[in-house]
Amino acid sequence: MDEKNIRILGPVDTAFLYVETPTSPMNIGAVSIFEGKIDFKEVLKVVDSRIHRAPIYQQKVVQAPLKMGQPMWVFDPDFHIENHVFKTYLEPPGTEEQLRVLVSHLLSSMLNRSKPLWEIHMIEGLEGDRTAFFFKVHHCMVDGLAAVELFTLLFDLTPDITPLEKKPLYDPPPIPEQIDLILDSIKQDLPHKWQVLKKIGHDLTTLGSVLLDKEHRRKTLYGMANLINDNLRPIRKLPINGKNSGMQELAWVEFSLAEVRAIKSNRGASINDVMLTVLTGAIERYVEEVEPDNMQEFFRVLVPVSMRMEKEKGDFGNRISVLPVDIPFSVKDPLERLDAVTEYTKVMKESSLSIGLDMLLTLPSLAPSFIQPLIWGAAPMAFQLLAHTWCTNVAGPMIPVYLRGHKLLKNYGFFPLNPSMGLACVIVSYNQRISMTLVSDKAIVPDVRQVQKHLQTAFEELRTAAKVQPMEPFDIEREPKKPAIKQPVMTKLPKGDASNNTAVAVVEEIQVEVADDNEEAVQSTPNNHDETNTDIHVKTEEEISVNSSEAQVPAGKPKLFSDAWAKAYMEELNNSQAYYDASTKWTAGSLAMIMEASPENGFPQATAVLLDLHKGKCRDARSLTVNQAHREAAFVLEGNHENWMKVLRGEAQPLAMIIRRKLKLKKGSIARLMPFTQSAQELIKCAQKIT
Repeated sequence: MDEKNIRILGPVDTAFLYVETPTSPMNIGAVSIFEGKIDFKEVLKVVDSRIHRAPIYQQKVVQAPLKMGQPMWVFDPDFHIENHVFKTYLEPPGTEEQLRVLVSHLLSSMLNRSKPLWEIHMIEGLEGDRTAFFFKVHHCMVDGLAAVELFTLLFDLTPDITPLEKKPLYDPPPIPEQIDLILDSIKQDLPHKWQVLKKIGHDLTTLGSVLLDKEHRRKTLYGMANLINDNLRPIRKLPINGKNSGMQELAWVEFSLAEVRAIKSNRGASINDVMLTVLTGAIERYVEEVEPDNMQEFFRVLVPVSMRMEKEKGDFGNRISVLPVDIPFSVKDPLERLDAVTEYTKVMKESSLSIGLDMLLTLPSLAPSFIQPLIWGAAPMAFQLLAHTWCTNVAGPMIPVYLRGHKLLKNYGFFPLNPSMGLACVIVSYNQRISMTLVSDKAIVPDVRQVQKHLQTAFEELRTAAKVQPMEPFDIEREPKKPAIKQPVMTKLPKGDASNNTAVAVVEEIQVEVADDNEEAVQSTPNNHDETNTDIHVKTEEEISVNSSEAQVPAGKPKLFSDAWAKAYMEELNNSQAYYDASTKWTAGSLAMIMEASPENGFPQATAVLLDLHKGKCRDARSLTVNQAHREAAFVLEGNHENWMKVLRGEAQPLAMIIRRKLKLKKGSIARLMPFTQSAQELIKCAQKIT
């Protein structure tokens, strides 16, 4: 069978498949609330027209009889959207509490393994003229960030309703017979194990290079000493640990992201450090409330760490390691607890221990396929000795998204419960807000709303200790497209702090793209908003035309997309503090930009440049061929001369151009770009300076 139509699950994906039981379903997803009433038939059309962009959602898991081969992904010949997208009702006007009860019920069952492992439930009847969605995906398909890909397929960055694309013909081959499954599994198993061995070898090489460096060696050994010392102390069960029943429950709270940023400011803390501190405060209160004699002195949380390398998208499916974080109880000052969390997570991150733990999670995939279920069946027992719970953080877009013109108002993520863990927490940021969703098992935590209440109290206590005033999230609104404006426009920026200026920049990112394809005029935004009350002059078409002709041969600047231009771009990026600040969390890989052939503009053939971007720095930049760009880059953007010049002149923002298909994302996932809108702005500002 064609290897494009059948592939082995990655090591961690296989683990998620094998550890699932009816009492511990491996479901990941979100509860999303939209404004307005949404037509269910329209939702079916949207999903049906776009789902082909993520082929894994058309695939199901098959395995050779008696587990004689690895589980494999194959295209489902019986795939139909109607088997995955459903409509459910609340008795109107349904409250959010009734919604919470309904989605808790939907969460508590395993997905049907005879078809692709995902479902979408549209829920009508919610009060306030709103519509809710419940997205449910098996964890063997996606990790936390990759799960966003399904949402990204459905959502738009503007409220404009555009015609749906025509879906390609879906004509998959039949599923192989059992004997063919065995042969296919054997055929792919040896190359698969060889790739796993190469990955482990790469990890060992990475660890070796870390240990050869004096400073890295010190940090690694210090982190290892902490880990060994802390795990020599056996953990006692908390009231959130016990025997799972599979009857799960959800509850959520939401905070202003501006408040969280203000709390962490000047303390060296991350957003995740703040939220872990809040979670610990809530758990400590819950323990004191239901089991006051419990003698456990600290709270151990497993924090998933994405280990996906820059160039291996899809090669191993999920790439997840974990880092244990110990957080003390009996700390009266919440800021003292935050400092302890910050220091501990810093040690763990700098220690490179996640590489070693990643190798441990990968090793079972080298065992014979029929042995692996036994290994992973016993693994959850080890986790109950190691930690009390999980907490994961997923960064969403900081700008509003829409479903056929309906704005997404709230978004709450969820995550599987490990056996013996009766509570887990998922942190999701979206549109200047951050939510904490609690996933619980009712046999262990009978009423998760008790913990939910303590989350709110713990956050308010931390905010007060940090002397941060309550701040409403900056609500970004976007209007549908309007006819382009030919006259110059004077705009006043609102007074306020830097966070408001950032939000204004995000608004302009979308509003600057106001014209249709045959637009007669375009707007131009300034390079920065460092000053408040600044008058912005928006250029007319005539001014832009004059500036364009004058800038076609800029004095002392390299030719666009040449190797010299790439080197100048790298230097500009590495000298930009604004780009660094906006991009320190970028680890998704290199970016290639392709200019389509345009002889009349000096490009007789298509040309490309590659930027090796990592954690706020550009490690390398060079021109290369289009084929090389597709091979080497994690993300590939392609466009014609006219559209690239719109971006490079500041007349249009890159994400808006991607959504409008003026720039084509030929490789990579837009879900991974969404949290980096500010980084994209700074990237383009640097290009403008050397173009």
